[in-house]
Amino acid sequence: MKLLVVGASGFLGRNFLLAAPREWDVHATYHTAESFPAWLAGAGLDHVVPVRVDLRDEGAVGRAMEGVRADACLYLAADTRVRALVEDPSLDVRNNVLPVANVVKRLRGGRLVFVSSGAVYMGHEGSVTPATPLRPTIPYAISKEAAEGYVRFAAGRGWCDGYVVLRFFGAYGPHEPPRKITTKLVRAARAKEPEFTIFGDGENLIDVVHVDDAVRGLMAAVQGPAKDVTVDFCAGSPATLNDFALRVGRDFGHAFELRHEGESPEYIRFHASPEGMAAAFRVRPTVPLEDGMRRLDAWLTERG
Repeated sequence: MKLLVVGASGFLGRNFLLAAPREWDVHATYHTAESFPAWLAGAGLDHVVPVRVDLRDEGAVGRAMEGVRADACLYLAADTRVRALVEDPSLDVRNNVLPVANVVKRLRGGRLVFVSSGAVYMGHEGSVTPATPLRPTIPYAISKEAAEGYVRFAAGRGWCDGYVVLRFFGAYGPHEPPRKITTKLVRAARAKEPEFTIFGDGENLIDVVHVDDAVRGLMAAVQGPAKDVTVDFCAGSPATLNDFALRVGRDFGHAFELRHEGESPEYIRFHASPEGMAAAFRVRPTVPLEDGMRRLDAWLTERG
């Protein structure tokens, strides 16, 4: 398989590349992560060609993708700094809409797998599905809905051979950014810190999968056979941030005193089902939270 991975230097991208078959011919784009080519070499991923490109620059995208006719394109690139995007909506357009438009314009065949976000359901409460009417209430969610529209537009124009939109609810595991709540929780629990701070009241929901389960889902979506589908990609085990934090603490034999400050710009009160992924791609989450957190702890410990 010849595969184009857009935004490969991030958390999901690195885990996906580590799991991809060595016989695949992979082109992987990155931008600001200057150490990415060295990381590929250190991981022995000599079948992956790093391509440095600013996805906001139409000309640069055209040059980077010239002559690349892949069997599939996995689009992972995203600016997920939700708080910053709320403060500057134009940043959301530049970093989350324009890159998608530039990439789909240059596609020439192959299936397109776009990793969207469960955030598109912002404004809803309770159970949601891909049939739920969207009315996103924050910039990051607005741009994801717009990007989904460009993906469908590209398929309609024949620029790609069908699409898969994955409304992803999040993952945790090796290579995740230190700012993520899961890394913060593991480190705090290991250090037996007496308090853990959560932005907002902690009653918003979290429903994450271990990155190994996320990668299995991405692999299945890239290889088909389902296409022209939109599915929710989640664990199906929603919990409030308060309950989640306390559970992780207990799994490490520790009890936090929770502190709350400020507010959360991404206040989630909706939840989805993993049945869509099971029906379309025969993928279900298999890694229990306690096991997944232990794996993350081992990875963090190994790296000091």
